[in-house]
Amino acid sequence: MTTFDTASAISALFKALPVLDIVSRTREAYLVGGAVRDILMGRIPLDYDIVVPEDPKALAKLIAGTGGSFFKMGKNRQAVLRGQFKDHTIDLVQMEGGSIESDLRLRDFTINAMAIRLDNRSFLDPMQGQKDLTNKTIRMISEQAFLSDPLRLLRAYRFAATLNFEIEKGTESAVKTHSRLIRRPAGERIREELIRLLAVPCAAGYLQKMSDSGLLFDLFPELGDEMACTQNPHHCFDVLDHTLNACRHLESFLNGKEIETIASLQIAINRIDDHLNPLLKLAMLLHDIGKPLTRSVDPAGAVHFWGHERKSAELAKEILNRLKFSSKDTEYLCLLIQNHLRPVLLYQAHQNQTLTRKGIVRLFRSLDTHAPDLLIHALADAHAKAEKACDMDPSYFGFIEDLLKSYFQDYTPRKSEAPLITGKDLITLFGLHPSSAFKIILEAVEEARLSQTLAGREDALALVRAWLVSNENEICRNRKND
Repeated sequence: MTTFDTASAISALFKALPVLDIVSRTREAYLVGGAVRDILMGRIPLDYDIVVPEDPKALAKLIAGTGGSFFKMGKNRQAVLRGQFKDHTIDLVQMEGGSIESDLRLRDFTINAMAIRLDNRSFLDPMQGQKDLTNKTIRMISEQAFLSDPLRLLRAYRFAATLNFEIEKGTESAVKTHSRLIRRPAGERIREELIRLLAVPCAAGYLQKMSDSGLLFDLFPELGDEMACTQNPHHCFDVLDHTLNACRHLESFLNGKEIETIASLQIAINRIDDHLNPLLKLAMLLHDIGKPLTRSVDPAGAVHFWGHERKSAELAKEILNRLKFSSKDTEYLCLLIQNHLRPVLLYQAHQNQTLTRKGIVRLFRSLDTHAPDLLIHALADAHAKAEKACDMDPSYFGFIEDLLKSYFQDYTPRKSEAPLITGKDLITLFGLHPSSAFKIILEAVEEARLSQTLAGREDALALVRAWLVSNENEICRNRKND
């Protein structure tokens, strides 16, 4: 159990944000919410919420004079004046309820309902948030908190994951009761809260808790069909349990665990930046949502999911559009989901001794810089099929490791080299006119170069000659159209 010295924390707060001294000398004002929570936990806040009894415009003008600027967010009672400063933000809002105590009772969780009165530096805790902070507990102030803003249903898990706290039983019960309300908030608000949750290193465990409460299925109705969707003998779990298990393994990899002996995987994971980390987890969460809709059983009783990767990508795109993800992030997520079976297909070709260097290069080229991300995804997906580590196929993991080595040690250096021929060569040496055939020819040469089937420029020119002979009719059509 942790104890807190509020006097020392308040002193540290004023040192961290000297502008609070100015505010405290001019009017009644209260620092509330997350900044109070963080300073009690020994953290220097980056975001500060200040509540005042009157319209905060005059206070915003005063604070802006210290080196920042404010702009209005929201409307009516939800209006906030946000100040952007060099290394922090300050939100100013007018008090609700007529008193600071009433205002605090309208907030979401007890640990966010503490305040510091700035003029006398007194600590206010009408909801006993400090006690819950000490006990590492997320507790709602009332069920009305969820009715007023259903996004708080998801925020309960985000706070629990971020702080490594437990959600109190009554709060969890209220989440179960009101989980359907999570469909009401705007998509972009849900997206931001979800990404903040997934960015936490221990998010996978809280996805399981969201599954247990039912919130996960109200957030993503498409996941509900994965429950009790049984699979083939290669899987020990139904689709939902496999998915949540895969999320745990992926997160373990991203946290640097289970990969100590795989240097190439460590390199790949080190390339995953703070923006892609939660997106990779989301791709795993959604990668099999097409399975229930594509499940079939053949006459021998074998279960199949033909084309489920394409269906999963289609459904994922609908979800991502619903949550207002950017086109760039949507493209990244759908790219991983639609291609998540390709490493398995390459492995099967490897086992059948039909795998070619060209097949590997095609995977690398189609995924480009995201090829390592897909291979991380594939490895976690495979880990999640078996109940015990000893039941997994070690040769598959060795195969993925070899692909990663090939990508970093061979493909990437070669890709950075200059092409063997250019469009100018096609014009000057072969008398071709610019057309759609240019791209086809240059792509074929580049693929052969990266596949190491060309010794140099002369081999590349020979390949072009052979292609022109085989495609003479197409070239004639292009010249006729020109």
